[in-house]
Amino acid sequence: MKKVSAIVVNWNGKGVLSGCLRSLLDQDYEDLEILVVDNGSEDGSQVLVKNDFPSVQLIENEENLGFGSAVNRGFQKANGEYFIFLNNDLALQSDCVRQLVALLDSDPTVGAAIPKILYYSESDKDPAVRINSFGVLINFTGIACPNLIDQPDRPDLPLTETACGGIFMLPRKVYESVGGFDEDLFLYHEDHDLSWRIRMMGWKLMVTPKSICSHHYNFNKGVLKFYRSEKNRLHIILKNFECKTLWLIAPALMLVEIAQIAHSIFYGWFRLKLKSYCEIMARFLKISRKRRKIQAARKVSDKEIVKLYQDTIAVTGLNNPLVDYLLNPILKLYWSCIRVWI
Repeated sequence: MKKVSAIVVNWNGKGVLSGCLRSLLDQDYEDLEILVVDNGSEDGSQVLVKNDFPSVQLIENEENLGFGSAVNRGFQKANGEYFIFLNNDLALQSDCVRQLVALLDSDPTVGAAIPKILYYSESDKDPAVRINSFGVLINFTGIACPNLIDQPDRPDLPLTETACGGIFMLPRKVYESVGGFDEDLFLYHEDHDLSWRIRMMGWKLMVTPKSICSHHYNFNKGVLKFYRSEKNRLHIILKNFECKTLWLIAPALMLVEIAQIAHSIFYGWFRLKLKSYCEIMARFLKISRKRRKIQAARKVSDKEIVKLYQDTIAVTGLNNPLVDYLLNPILKLYWSCIRVWI
């Protein structure tokens, strides 16, 4: 039996942290260590862990380092052969860890095993249980959306390859090969970036319906989310795509950027959008250095990577006829024209 290290990132999440830790302690997988990486919480989360969960290892950061940086601190302290990282607002079914381990053990080409995530329900018998994510869909311009979000759960979902996983279990050798999370991505798209680099090194990401989590999901559509998400999307596109691919998708990227600028003006984050461009330019040399390292190490070309990409965009919490009837048809047509050249 391989040792598993579960790394929970917490920032002022005392209200949901207990449920997450109890679900981990109730796993039917025996060789499991649990680490909480606290990002400078001010709500007493640290005391909660020390008093109520003495078997859990607590790593205390003095400030909020962001999700990826916190997970990396956990990786450095963890002893497992397999790692799983998760948010503090998740509760795992009792066989969740075991099912992920079984998937990784069964196929060495799988670099990440991803659970099905449902919206949290107070009752296990709730007939209206809906899916929060079953993997993540990625558009070729980098816009991500959870797969099957808001759809009713059903028992016949198959084992599915996906372009990205929001949370997942990965072997230590995969983590060491790709180098963990990019700590320049404070929040949002850090999971997308890690998933992308795992695929570039030749591994698959598989989401299994047998492993199930419940999520206390609360969609955040504040301007800081838009700003951070959009900045990081451009960051990882510039870092991870091959040069030829960047040139081919450039017109579509420009079109999406025009749409994002219009959105920023309408929703009051235009200055933050301009700030994101300035910050990308300021970091361009650093992004270029990371890019050279990644491109030199990759084992899989973009031709293989883009096979799982979508030709249209979907944004959680956003329903806009201009996206559905103008932007998406253009993106779909353009992708059909350039995909053969990648």
